[in-house]
Amino acid sequence: MIPKVSILIPNYNHKSYLQQRLDTVFGQTFQDFEVILLDDASIDGSQEILESYRNHPKVAHLIINSHNSGSPFKQWQKGIDLAKGEYVWIAESDDYCELTFLENLLKMAKESTGIYYSQTIDVDDDGKVLLNRIDYTKEFNPNIWKADFEISGLEFIEKYLLVKNVIPNASAVIFKRTLIETAFFSDKLLQMKMCGDWFFWVKLCEKTKISFIATPLNYFRNHSAISRRHNTAKKKKTRLLEEGEIRYYTFRKLNLINKAKSEVLLKKWFKLHPLKAILSVPFYSIHLPFSNNFSLFLKFLSFKLKK
Repeated sequence: MIPKVSILIPNYNHKSYLQQRLDTVFGQTFQDFEVILLDDASIDGSQEILESYRNHPKVAHLIINSHNSGSPFKQWQKGIDLAKGEYVWIAESDDYCELTFLENLLKMAKESTGIYYSQTIDVDDDGKVLLNRIDYTKEFNPNIWKADFEISGLEFIEKYLLVKNVIPNASAVIFKRTLIETAFFSDKLLQMKMCGDWFFWVKLCEKTKISFIATPLNYFRNHSAISRRHNTAKKKKTRLLEEGEIRYYTFRKLNLINKAKSEVLLKKWFKLHPLKAILSVPFYSIHLPFSNNFSLFLKFLSFKLKK
């Protein structure tokens, strides 16, 4: 029997949080689902917990890598390839949720809409509330996340995803499996370290409508080990290059551009890198095609040459 939802739980060294994640998945009030457990060669004892679920009636697959893949998105791809459900939920192993998460999102389900997500609460290692993600979107006027909404994917990209990643946590989202075509996981996406989820949502949203429920049903664990913290020069460089790839993609594929944000990206790049670095790296993803301001590029380049 084909399940309604395929739940992927990709794990890497999240033993401290894993049991709570599993409890809030298997305890869902909506029970028509399969679970795919994925471990990326953890070394913290996580695998012992996962092994105890190997014969659970809801577990369709338990795959433990012998070597770390180096990419959470390779794990996402592996899980989606195995999934049989109409919907996919990537339930990150360090997060948790309300037991009514699936029930509430699936109440909104309709044929024309392929992505559903809920409001998120950030918590610390111990589950103490840090913030409601409604504050993350307060720069938008109106802040549409104050209430439930439905919107076309292209409008969502143009108005919101081209400003920043307004779907900050995969655990808050379910989406139709059929949105993932054969070539969806490009090499560029699989190689991303900082912005892969942002790119993932853009590629999904371009194909469908999005529905949002303002009720906080998801809890994002905002802890010190999160890989996308860009607190070194190398990480900042990676972050800018990956954002550039996304903005270049939306310009080239969708003819959508946010000039102001693209120019901010250019300014950050030139501020971070001396001329030698600018001329020695592939700069194709942070230049004219999406900034649409060649004079700005020349201005900064001229400034660096004079120095």
